[in-house]
Amino acid sequence: MKKRVKNESEFEFYDKLTKKKRSFKANRDQMVVSLNASEMDSLDVLDDKTENLLRSSKSVNMEMGFAIVEAGDSDADSDAMDRDSLLESDYAANSLPSMIDEEGNLHYFMPDEFTVQFDEDVSEIKAKSIIKSFKCEIIKKQRTKGYYTLSVPKDKGLFETISAFNKHKDVLFSEASEIGLNDELYVPNDTDFSKLWGLRNIGQTVDGVTGTNDADIDATLAWNYERGRRNVIVAVIDTGVDYNHPDLKNNILAQGSEDWNFASSTSKDPFDGGTHGTHVAGTAAGVDNQIGIIGVAPKCSIMPLRVNLTSGMNSNRADAINYVTDQARANSKNRYVINCSWRMSGHHSGVYMAIRRAVRNNVVVVFAAGNAGNDINVTPQYPAVYTEVIAVAATDQKDRKASFSNYGKKVDVSAPGVNIYSTVPGSNYSFKNGTSMAAPHVAGLAALIWSKNMTLTDNQVRKIIEKTTDNIDAKNPGFVGKLGTGRINAFKALRATPYNVTRKLIKTFSFPQNNRGSSTGLTYARRIQTHPIPWFPKRSALLFVTQKAGSEKIYYLNPITGSVMKAVDPPANDTLGSLTWDGSFIYGANVTTGAGKINKFTSFSGSAAGSINVPAGRGEGLVAVGSYFYYSTISRIYKIRKSNGQVVHSFPAPGGACHSIAYGDGFLFFGNTNNGKVTILKLSNLSFVDSFIVPGTAPRRVDGLAYNPYANLLYVANQKKNKISVLKISF
Repeated sequence: MKKRVKNESEFEFYDKLTKKKRSFKANRDQMVVSLNASEMDSLDVLDDKTENLLRSSKSVNMEMGFAIVEAGDSDADSDAMDRDSLLESDYAANSLPSMIDEEGNLHYFMPDEFTVQFDEDVSEIKAKSIIKSFKCEIIKKQRTKGYYTLSVPKDKGLFETISAFNKHKDVLFSEASEIGLNDELYVPNDTDFSKLWGLRNIGQTVDGVTGTNDADIDATLAWNYERGRRNVIVAVIDTGVDYNHPDLKNNILAQGSEDWNFASSTSKDPFDGGTHGTHVAGTAAGVDNQIGIIGVAPKCSIMPLRVNLTSGMNSNRADAINYVTDQARANSKNRYVINCSWRMSGHHSGVYMAIRRAVRNNVVVVFAAGNAGNDINVTPQYPAVYTEVIAVAATDQKDRKASFSNYGKKVDVSAPGVNIYSTVPGSNYSFKNGTSMAAPHVAGLAALIWSKNMTLTDNQVRKIIEKTTDNIDAKNPGFVGKLGTGRINAFKALRATPYNVTRKLIKTFSFPQNNRGSSTGLTYARRIQTHPIPWFPKRSALLFVTQKAGSEKIYYLNPITGSVMKAVDPPANDTLGSLTWDGSFIYGANVTTGAGKINKFTSFSGSAAGSINVPAGRGEGLVAVGSYFYYSTISRIYKIRKSNGQVVHSFPAPGGACHSIAYGDGFLFFGNTNNGKVTILKLSNLSFVDSFIVPGTAPRRVDGLAYNPYANLLYVANQKKNKISVLKISF
């Protein structure tokens, strides 16, 4: 049980390493809560307050013993953010707000532990003596010599304890134990990526200007969720595009015989008549290809539609918008985003009608807010002021409004628009400034959102963009509420975008042995030995078991036809309720006799190869994921070390019951046979992805689950029908 520590009101300490005072401000919208996780693991049912805490947490790590709670609108969130109320639970030990440092960076500190590095000349005996003199306990001896993670003493504060250690002559430094959230980055190897501060700003100097860390759209974090789909198309209505540019050509949509030149009556060629359109296209969807730049949506398609922006007709621009709408109506499997980095001198009915028609047909329309430095509520900038479009203002490398950017209540969002490096014709690149450069950041983000979930409407895409921005009012005191909801954040937007999981029933086949009891196990093996000759090629198989008293065999089924390739009879295991395969051995969990064990079998003969003790209960669900098992006792899921059976985490079964588990492609599949529902959670953070009722006629049951990640096939066993259904899954 962790000790209760002091609730401090000042958050600062002297950093001995940098010889600077570190001061932090509390961000009360988030709380880091340390948990007595070991006590929780032994429980089948948690108290309501702890359940509320876990449900309202944006991140939970039971192995490390923490939850991060974010303020929300629900009663559960409100209770969780009340420190006194929260700590009434025996399982919430201490809490601390997330902290904002002097540079505006957000930190998640454990409230009751810290780290210390002793001088290399300090022996382990002396180090432990010093630790004891401070009444601290060692939580972990790090691998680095003289480096420890320690507990804060009872009734002492985190920051005062750190300060005390930093005053000791034998301490090199002491600091809070910090949680790193979402730090994995997809960082492209395009040679000029460091110039794209709008996508990732780490304070680098770009075009002679030094930026502010994190004044960007967090594109690298967003790319961990999605990088785009070919059938999500960004229509760039502009001066044209150099479709031969090496950083664009692989993403250019095939033109065919279509006329994409709305600026000319004699040519269908949309090649750029200047540089503007090519620059915009690169920002929206430049290719990820180890050269030059990368766009916000690097795997989406670009449709270059050329118009004349210097002396052309507005009616031609209306034609171009209408053309995209016609394409959207004709190609229901595609999604379209229109980027318009241009203005008009006033209202134009043709363009306005085209915009309205596009939106009515599920097209997202993005417009630059304009570069006159005006309040567009006072001096309207068309078409940006039309409510149907997403109007975009421009920000600089420090998250301030660009000096030239229009602003006002009719601006919807802001995006980077100063010193933007992108493609220009002739395989070249250049910097440009303008809300013209800000708009394609938003268009690219809309394309990413649609790539993750193509079932969303254009309005839903828009709302996700607008509701997930970073508030930059504090950096723009003269423009509060006039830069839209804030500067777009692609990571937050993609995280807020629900997955869309499609499934299609492909086939069914019969059980090789009818169920005469109450349990069924199923798992997929990519390569397993089915032939007595050891060097005979291994093959894929569905491993299947269903209850029949006295003769419970593990069948190796052909995953395409369901035919039996072989069968083994594992010794003294006539009550297997679940199976899994880890690439070397078959594992099975008991449901009655011997419940509380996972048994290990050799792959060819099924002979016993060992067992581990696990929490007692009907072992109805089991899957191996790396070094761990996920194991269900129906009402609760346990994450267990394969090596020794140690429980490292547990959580309630989705929907209250779990009778089968499968894993693949980074997702866990949980089957509830009471209602025929499959629930999908993301493995990395156990966040909800989707749930669905299995197809077919009643009774719909999910007694066994297996997933083939190589073909995206989910196998569902129904022991009342003695059938296995094969579903094609698409994320």
